[in-house]
Amino acid sequence: MKLSITLSLALAGACSAFALAPGTTVRNNAAVGTAFDKPSAFVQHNPQHRSTTALSAAATATASSDAIQSTRGGGATGFDIPLLIYFTLWYVGNYYYNISNKLALKATGGAAGFPMTISALQLGIGSIYGIFLWLAPDARTKPKVTMDDIIKMLPVAFCYAGAHSASVFSFSAGSVSFGQIVKASEPAFAAVLSQFVYNKPVSKAKWLCLPIVIGGVILASVNELDFAVSALVSACIANMFAAVRGNENKKLMETEGLKDRIGSVGNQFCITSILGFLLSIPFVLVKEGSRFGEFAEAFKTVPALRSNMIASALWFYGYNELSTMTLKKTNAVTQSVANTAKRVIVIIGVALVLGESLDFMKLLGCGIGVGGVFLYSIIDSIVKPSQGGFNVNRVSFVRHGIFSVPSPRAPIS
Repeated sequence: MKLSITLSLALAGACSAFALAPGTTVRNNAAVGTAFDKPSAFVQHNPQHRSTTALSAAATATASSDAIQSTRGGGATGFDIPLLIYFTLWYVGNYYYNISNKLALKATGGAAGFPMTISALQLGIGSIYGIFLWLAPDARTKPKVTMDDIIKMLPVAFCYAGAHSASVFSFSAGSVSFGQIVKASEPAFAAVLSQFVYNKPVSKAKWLCLPIVIGGVILASVNELDFAVSALVSACIANMFAAVRGNENKKLMETEGLKDRIGSVGNQFCITSILGFLLSIPFVLVKEGSRFGEFAEAFKTVPALRSNMIASALWFYGYNELSTMTLKKTNAVTQSVANTAKRVIVIIGVALVLGESLDFMKLLGCGIGVGGVFLYSIIDSIVKPSQGGFNVNRVSFVRHGIFSVPSPRAPIS
């Protein structure tokens, strides 16, 4: 696929996402459908998948367009249409990012190629797009952060860049599905850090969920044809960075007046991306700097690298910002369901498109691991701490639809 087509598609998806701020009236249905009108760059590499993707994308665009015409926000149908669009674009962006990212890595030889350079440039290209939104008329209000604010944001940006680079290296060394399964075990790293580093105790119920998560990852790894120790280690490092980032971000947001100075979720993510890109440069120079000429030549002569790297950068920036906007509009249980569904879709969908192994043991491990993550996320809302153990919180079970409470006058069997 030509670079101009790929860039237009990725920009269309990103622009559709960023134009939909919470509470914004949707006036142009074409803007929403643009991101789905044509498949991403990877379709050219997989002709068999082209027709299915096109039909699915067209159906999604039509449904979104019809829904927007019938209601907005919480109209007559009771659906939050902007939120549904956020979810759709978030999932689509994550899906296409994983595919285009893997194709870009393959184009340069995988782990032996330029994973660090590609991951850094993905942050850089996304940062350019964020800066463009600040400069474009009526696009996004610029943040009013101080140098002291920037310094306080450095730890979060460093962890963000570290998690991204380690994830990209993991995907370059092994299959995307395997890397995603290992990354699903992030709650285990977050629990250890919260308990022993940040002095934020984790409930016993959550600790009991972790063996399920870890066991699922082990099962998925048993017959992994593309298994590589480097892929496993890199994914674990990414989990560690992500867990530290989450805790540091909570501390950062407690800074008085910082939220007002940043102004929006989009501004916060853009600043983090810019800082993350700048912090990545020294590591790129150390690891792959001596081969930069080789990379530049590949970028000019290998269309698969050029188109997929740019597309993956824009998809990455778009879906991350959209996921933040989506999660801020939902509650904890909805977030858990959304994250779980997203990971399952990416693991299975990307594996099918890229021809990665999906044997029974891997699927079983994936189901157990991702299910354990979901249980970890909601366990505190359905299990109530008490003296000497845990009592089932009956109200929470009813609220989440696990079972219904019989009428007080009806006999209980």
